Amino acid sequence: MTQLLSLPLFWAALTIAAFLAGQQLYRRTGNNAFIPPILTGIVLVVSCLELSGVSYVTYMQGGDYLHQMLGPVVVMLAVPLYQFIHTMRKQWLRIALAVTLGSGTTVACAVLLAHFWIGDDAITRTISAKSITTPVAVAISEQVGGISALASAFVIVTGILGALMIPPLLKLLRMDEPQTLGLTLGICAHAIGTSRALELGPQQSAYAAMAMTLTATLHALVLPWIV
Repeated sequence: MTQLLSLPLFWAALTIAAFLAGQQLYRRTGNNAFIPPILTGIVLVVSCLELSGVSYVTYMQGGDYLHQMLGPVVVMLAVPLYQFIHTMRKQWLRIALAVTLGSGTTVACAVLLAHFWIGDDAITRTISAKSITTPVAVAISEQVGGISALASAFVIVTGILGALMIPPLLKLLRMDEPQTLGLTLGICAHAIGTSRALELGPQQSAYAAMAMTLTATLHALVLPWIV
């Protein structure tokens, strides 16, 4: 058993199995936004690590296989984006303003709140990258002097809360048009928000994927200079 727990492929397979279990639970509860697959998967993996006493370093020898696939998975989101590319070209100014102002507001709010409430420079720098995909957030966090492991946690929490709160909030405000909903999910809730958009419709997912990609690119270019 000890040899099995030290195998990288075992932890990679367990992570996939935990996510699939979370996906089944999510579907059986009627796509309940309070229990997204990624949250269930995290709870299951952390529980297994605690019960087995396996260190994070050992786990990441297998988890790194999946971590390296995050980039290609993001690129695959270009498929729904391509379906609406002609419409997006006509709206380039609106999209550019939404991404710039929206992502700038999320960064400013997070940094200011962390600075005044927590007062820790490393945490403040780390939280600035909370609204972009995990690979980019980790890289930016390292560049600006943040904590890469904490950056992943901030990204996950932000994505879950965004996917949970954005659709009903926009519906309450009567601003839940497919394009608006997709842009907001992509800007504020990155990949988790985009996965939520995939459930809502092809137009929402296309705009979410595009917004997520542009937000990550903008942050990668700008954040190292201003944080």
